[in-house]
Amino acid sequence: MKFEGNKIEQTIVNKAKQLGASLAGIARIADLKASKSYERYAQSPFYETYGPESPNYFKFKGFKWREQHRSVLVWALVHPISQPALDWWSMKVQGFTPGNGVMRSQSKRLRIWLDEALGINALSLPYQIEFGGAFLKDAAHLAGLGVIGKNNLLVTPDYGTRVRLRGIFMEAGLEPTGPLDFDPCSGCDQPCHRACPRNAFRSGAYERALCMQENDKREAEAEILDGSIMGIEEPSEVVKPCRYCELACPVAQGTSLSPGDRT
Repeated sequence: MKFEGNKIEQTIVNKAKQLGASLAGIARIADLKASKSYERYAQSPFYETYGPESPNYFKFKGFKWREQHRSVLVWALVHPISQPALDWWSMKVQGFTPGNGVMRSQSKRLRIWLDEALGINALSLPYQIEFGGAFLKDAAHLAGLGVIGKNNLLVTPDYGTRVRLRGIFMEAGLEPTGPLDFDPCSGCDQPCHRACPRNAFRSGAYERALCMQENDKREAEAEILDGSIMGIEEPSEVVKPCRYCELACPVAQGTSLSPGDRT
């Protein structure tokens, strides 16, 4: 294959976009292992199934990802306010959310293309950390898609916080496409912090336990919706995750959102 500008990395990124990615980039797994989320997680894990007895367990000196995996391709799917159901959750939906179903299909096609076109063995990552996935916000930051803001979300120059992420591990030592020189939170009056219904930023930083309280409440208040809303044939019980901090972020949105715009 002829690489675009003799850069295999750009060829891979462009293919991801051709297959529907809104943004895409590449990071080194060695850098991902050293990222802040893994450092914090090693000190205070929050998944019971992701502990010392799990084959997916992470420690600084004993990470169980395959040694052959040297790079991660991470890409984003834009989640516009006009498509709120993209991350609504249902047991009856493939991938559990319509958006994740789309990205699973993209992942499979990318993995097959990497093998057939470039001879690169790759592994499609599950979304869940506890099942062997990766902290995708950190991967996306290292790959140059955006930065992790004071709202604990990935903030991208093109789409703000309204993106969903997926990744693939690759058995190839590729050059990273990031990180990005971007500081969206500088000078911002942090409407994301004020928007949180649980005041999860009360300490000045994100508190996961408080955020989970809101999403636990929403799970308890799941609704039965017509299947057509979720892209399936039969009605299903649907959970609508909280997006208040995400939708309050002014980056790349043009105008402030009113409470009626939030889902």
